Amino acid sequence: MWFLQTDTLLAIAAFSLALGLLRKVLPGRVTAAVSPVASLAVIAWISPSLAAFSLVYAGVGLALAAVLGRMEKGRKLCFPLFCALAIVPFVLSRGEALGLSLTLPFETVGLAFQMLKVIDVFYYVYYGGERVDVVAYFGYLFYLPVFTAGPLFRYRDYLRSVDKPLKLDVAELTLDLKRLIRGLFKKVVLCRLAVEAMAFLTAQTLRLPLCILIVAVSWLILWLDLSGYSDVAIALGRLGGLDTPENFKKPLIAPSFTQFWRSWHATLSDWIREHIYVVVAKKKLGRGTSAAIAFVTMVVMALWHGFNLPYLLAGAYNGALLAGENLLGLTTVSRKKTKKSVFVLRCLLVNFLFGLNTLVFTLPAGTVLAVLRGFLTL
Repeated sequence: MWFLQTDTLLAIAAFSLALGLLRKVLPGRVTAAVSPVASLAVIAWISPSLAAFSLVYAGVGLALAAVLGRMEKGRKLCFPLFCALAIVPFVLSRGEALGLSLTLPFETVGLAFQMLKVIDVFYYVYYGGERVDVVAYFGYLFYLPVFTAGPLFRYRDYLRSVDKPLKLDVAELTLDLKRLIRGLFKKVVLCRLAVEAMAFLTAQTLRLPLCILIVAVSWLILWLDLSGYSDVAIALGRLGGLDTPENFKKPLIAPSFTQFWRSWHATLSDWIREHIYVVVAKKKLGRGTSAAIAFVTMVVMALWHGFNLPYLLAGAYNGALLAGENLLGLTTVSRKKTKKSVFVLRCLLVNFLFGLNTLVFTLPAGTVLAVLRGFLTL
């Protein structure tokens, strides 16, 4: 991970600070043009093959977006076809999980997020009827602080942020440095301590009380890991002048799974949900259709993380919980209208059930099964 490599972290921090300072002294269009060039230069310093592939992938995406924008006939056919083409390199990069023995001549760091960005540009052109600005497009694809793992900008949000960049002053610099330090402390120190605690706990005799604690520690490990990375990326993104979107919005106080997924890895879950809804939803959906879309959304999100059976099962599990909530009409709970004790219990239940899913990401498959069996032992 780039942010855990000192030289790479310093290079990205230098890029962000320089870009933020440039925005103070140069016209916005000049800075916007400098950003993708400087980003690609740093990526090339880290990995020339990654820079070459990223440039080709982005160039092909831009060409397809331009074709889509000029088409008058066949747009309905070409739009899903172009989206499928954008996905092909991502699928090939995970060929081993599909039983394919492929030797790819390129690196794929950040490809999952690049793919989502390119598809979002296709949506922008197809549904918005807009043309893509070449400089803004490459700035969007290559913006260095969020290149590898988000948070995920939507193209429209990126354009708004570029049009109204943040002012790099003492207050903003102080805020960003504090968040950068906090993110690194979460990921490097606290997450490591939580992993050590997990190793100790799973080595004990697994019984119900201990297994509940293991689920809580597993939730904590994943939160520290992902939110710590997001803190670093958001801090560096803001340092460069762009109002980088939040990825974690107090998931512990989410009283329903629908509200939870708007708080946990929010930019990714929102992207997947909204882009599926754009295709399917032409009018107000019934509960059954909403439940089906919710299920598919969770499965897609799980497979986005990796092509294997544990992730697929985790996606189906999350999908079933979200679908059931849609069928029962329990997607939204008002904190003001709910008794405090009931609200707290709902939050605990939602986070505990989600915590069961995090075991797949933090423990080997055999240990996960052992923990689940431990719930049956008092």
